[in-house]
Amino acid sequence: MRITLQRYQTGLIFIVLFLTIGIGFFLPISSGNGWGVLVKVVLLIFVFLLLYVLFFRNDWIRIPFKGRDRTEDETSSAVAATELIQEGTWKGFGDAFHRYVQEFLSVVRQTFVASCAGLYLQKGREGLEFEAGEDNHGRWSRRILVPEGALVEHVAKQKIPFLEDNLPIGTSLDGIPGTEIRSFLGIPLLWENEVVGVLALGGETTESFSIEDQDFLVKWSDLLKQVMTLCHRGLRWEMDQEVYRVHLDLERGLAGVDDAESALSCFAQLIRQLFHFDRLTLCIKDGEEGVIQHVYGQIDNLDRGLRFSLNEGLNGWILKRNAPMIISDMEKGDYIRPRYFRGEDSKHALRSFLGVPLGRGEEVWGCLSIESRSVGQYTEKGKEVLDTLAGHLYETLHRISLTSRPPKPV
Repeated sequence: MRITLQRYQTGLIFIVLFLTIGIGFFLPISSGNGWGVLVKVVLLIFVFLLLYVLFFRNDWIRIPFKGRDRTEDETSSAVAATELIQEGTWKGFGDAFHRYVQEFLSVVRQTFVASCAGLYLQKGREGLEFEAGEDNHGRWSRRILVPEGALVEHVAKQKIPFLEDNLPIGTSLDGIPGTEIRSFLGIPLLWENEVVGVLALGGETTESFSIEDQDFLVKWSDLLKQVMTLCHRGLRWEMDQEVYRVHLDLERGLAGVDDAESALSCFAQLIRQLFHFDRLTLCIKDGEEGVIQHVYGQIDNLDRGLRFSLNEGLNGWILKRNAPMIISDMEKGDYIRPRYFRGEDSKHALRSFLGVPLGRGEEVWGCLSIESRSVGQYTEKGKEVLDTLAGHLYETLHRISLTSRPPKPV
């Protein structure tokens, strides 16, 4: 093991101190020898100074040492990390968190001698979602929702650690179907008394884990939560930077546009950097009806010119109430939520919906909506961002409408 500089200094001081005390103790001094007494007094003062340096101020001494101390190691690690970022290997906080989770689960599984380990994160109202896992066959990384009644869901609902040491034969950890478990240990990840995830372990035999393992895994989960907090803040910072960049690009891109079709196309291409969507629709309000004005992406049979009532679909709700709306799954439950009117074709396979009103103040001119085939695609943060960016589109369309009107007859 490499000796650090601080230990080297402390050891050297201790050796010198030991030799000095030895000399003072064994040095023969006669009662009438004044020089001998003086030597012992000097040695005593020297020992006092060494003790003071050893216990209080050992950072005064800097002894040349061929090895590197801890500060140099940390500096070199920081420089190496900076070089990796500059070389383009840094892919953001999301990728960094995913890599950390995989390594974290691998270490945890080996430490507790578990057959599998998994991390589940809370996904809004949808419930827990499998984030990553590992078993004896390799690593798992896929996004699937945890079904109701699962062991990890029980941990999330109770908000306390859960240990089960005699599971029925055929039980497996959600997201890792290839490994049968007979023991389970789950720890809720709490933030301000709200469950943000669950860390779970599975064992192939009964009584694989103990109460001591449970307490130890709680400490591991605290470390994971610290990393989650750091990466979450980093993701928010990255998102803010990206939104600001798209905001500037929108201002520049829409400044020279002189027709509505080009304006919508420019807007759709730029916000694709922030939102995943398969269909973008612009509707305008005409009395008690709405009219599809432009469609970008998947068209189906609901193209421009279609008129719909404000009392039936999601877009009508936005136009009528002048408020944004998020639907995580339009097909969830027994009632399929129509986008425009009751009885519309529901074979479009679009699941997530996000819509914002367009206009000034209380006056609603139209609405903008995006839809995705994926479930739970949009968040409250995304709603705020789209509502802000859509203001640029409205101002551009308003400017185009004013310049394209024919002059009034004299």
